[in-house]
Amino acid sequence: MDEIKRLNLSFNLQRENDRNAYNIIKSKRQKTAYIIKAVLAYEGVTQEEKDLKRIKRAIREVIKEMKLTADKHCDFTEESQIPDEIFQIFDSI
Repeated sequence: MDEIKRLNLSFNLQRENDRNAYNIIKSKRQKTAYIIKAVLAYEGVTQEEKDLKRIKRAIREVIKEMKLTADKHCDFTEESQIPDEIFQIFDSI
């Protein structure tokens, strides 16, 4: 089984986006590594993106569970404590 795959890409240099992308990729010394990082970052699948999404989801859940609401000045209308589970999530990241 072949573990290494190749892709052939075509760029129409008359289109500005294609030309810019082509010039950027062409200038990179390690093109494959650069493209891998760029695609993963664009798709939001880097570990950092996953962690950020996880934190946002946890905060939303806490706000929803605590039934917190804020006025237009972002002042919370209910005094509550943030559950310890939330801090455990942050510690695990």
